[in-house]
Amino acid sequence: MLLVFRSLIVAVLLALGATLWWYPAATLVMVEPVAWGQWHEQQYDPQHRSSPFLSSSVIEQSRQSRPFVPMAEFIHGQVGGAMLEIEAGDWSRDLPGPEGGRAWLAPDRVPVTDPPRGWLNLALRDGEALDFYRLQWLDPLQRLGDIPPALAHPFRGVSLLWVGLGVTLLVMLALPVCESPAQASNLARGMRIGLVLLGFFLPLTLASLWLSQRSAPDAVYALIVIGGMLALTGLVTALIFGRQYAWLRRLMAGEGLLAHWQLAPEQWRDFVQRDMRRSRGEKLARLVMVAVMAVVVGLGFVLFAPDRGAGLVVAGVLTGMVMLLALIVLLMPLWTRRRLLRALPQVWLGPEGVCIGHQAHHWSGLGSRLESARLQRGKQGRPARIELTYSGLRGVSSGRGVYFYRDQQNVVVPVPPDKEVEAERVIAVLRVGKGG
Repeated sequence: MLLVFRSLIVAVLLALGATLWWYPAATLVMVEPVAWGQWHEQQYDPQHRSSPFLSSSVIEQSRQSRPFVPMAEFIHGQVGGAMLEIEAGDWSRDLPGPEGGRAWLAPDRVPVTDPPRGWLNLALRDGEALDFYRLQWLDPLQRLGDIPPALAHPFRGVSLLWVGLGVTLLVMLALPVCESPAQASNLARGMRIGLVLLGFFLPLTLASLWLSQRSAPDAVYALIVIGGMLALTGLVTALIFGRQYAWLRRLMAGEGLLAHWQLAPEQWRDFVQRDMRRSRGEKLARLVMVAVMAVVVGLGFVLFAPDRGAGLVVAGVLTGMVMLLALIVLLMPLWTRRRLLRALPQVWLGPEGVCIGHQAHHWSGLGSRLESARLQRGKQGRPARIELTYSGLRGVSSGRGVYFYRDQQNVVVPVPPDKEVEAERVIAVLRVGKGG
């Protein structure tokens, strides 16, 4: 089971790395210099209060009517007396100069034990010089684009953490594991995909839920919805394929096994080639049907939609979907053929399903059933084969509700030349099991 759960462990490690790389600091201090001297001059220096629409006598009269206030009293009146004076030190080296811009500091670098909720006005004394700043303690989630990444994401600077995660990930990927036929099957692959989705998106969703308690941006809430849906999809996928994978392991162990055949290499290659052509033909027929429907719907939108531009967009999207499906129809049989050629040329057949090489089919799940089973005897030197048809429930949602239909799958099982009698017995058991 290590091969199966290795995917889950790797996904959790990747999710943990992504979360820690992006996870923002809890609080940062925003520092801005305050030029009280310039503000004071603008208020009381007539040169800074001059206007091209006013005569010099009017300006001088305005200055004399307004009593001059010393800068210390001016600052006291502006801040309401709330000014903290601190001596300069090592912590103040990262502060911007009087003409500088905004800076950010970690809270532990600021010698303030009880920060206020709003702005803190600070007078920094360095010998005879006195510089003024205003500080505010903020949650950086809403300002991540304005903050240096090293401060906004503190875990990025923990080198030991990343070395540990990297070494653990490499060990898990390089761990030698002997893959059994069941673990190489499509059912095990589907279960691993589900575990990867669950292991990657569940930690991201939980971290986003934790961040949502803060002043989180909209992207965090979007990640909660999308990540939660993908994590739930992974859980359902892992449960469905996990149940089928457990059945396959029992079947290969001999439980409920009706037949286990070993095929000759020549017969196996011939079967794989013929099965690829059959599968591609079935998929092409479905693709033609979908393409015709897409053309009809697309032309309808182009010709009758009130907004012609929107109709063209819909037609373009439908065309792209058909092209993507065509690419899948062309490539999937080749990929399946490659996997089957590398698989063991063996067949495991039971009353609940069949496994041909690495490709397993299971028809005893919820809503699935075996429709027909028949033996096609060999002709003109070709070996016999078992033709199976099973179906499963599929749902389609529309504006009026959800409709269910049965999607049929055809499976061809190769039979070794000396196993036709055994194949007839298997067919009889399968027909009795399906009630016909």
